[in-house]
Amino acid sequence: MGRPRTVSDEAILDAARAVFLEHGPSASTQSIADRLSLSQAALFKRFGTKQDLMIAALMPPAQPAFMGIVEQGPSADVPFEQQLRSLAHGYVVFFRAMVPCVMVLKSSGLDMEELLKSYDEPPPVMARRLLTGYFKQAMDMGLARRADPLAAATAFLGAFHMHSFMSHVTDQVMTDDELLAFSDAVVDVVWHGIAPRSAQ
Repeated sequence: MGRPRTVSDEAILDAARAVFLEHGPSASTQSIADRLSLSQAALFKRFGTKQDLMIAALMPPAQPAFMGIVEQGPSADVPFEQQLRSLAHGYVVFFRAMVPCVMVLKSSGLDMEELLKSYDEPPPVMARRLLTGYFKQAMDMGLARRADPLAAATAFLGAFHMHSFMSHVTDQVMTDDELLAFSDAVVDVVWHGIAPRSAQ
């Protein structure tokens, strides 16, 4: 029987993510191993190569946890504006974490188009498809006025993606409170465009 693992795969990925985000794709696996008090051989035994480890640490999850809420559809029992605020908080936190990861992957020279082929459905495509369906359901239920659900979903997602991208490239770090305030502001704009006439 082999020795039990003292460091989980999740802990390795967390450490690798932190090192790659701090030092870029040129970061050494020795730096990652040192953080974990492991040998480089142990890292490669778990993840194969440095590139494999970087991909595992930095690629978006196939389905972020909050996407399950979107798949369930809007609720008729909770004000739709409130539901949008909850979703917005999830999206803005997700993009803040993922945009730097994707930027490191792109700067490494890896073919992002090829990497996305490893998913049954690329996460950006799935996110827009599910959110488009979510807005359409809300409109069909009378929770929001009739509009183009694809445009609403794209505006919603695009605001958070662009904000996270600009914050990253300009190195302007926002506090959690500032980030949530921004997500609420986005909801205010989107809601103004799709709120039922009776709610305006």
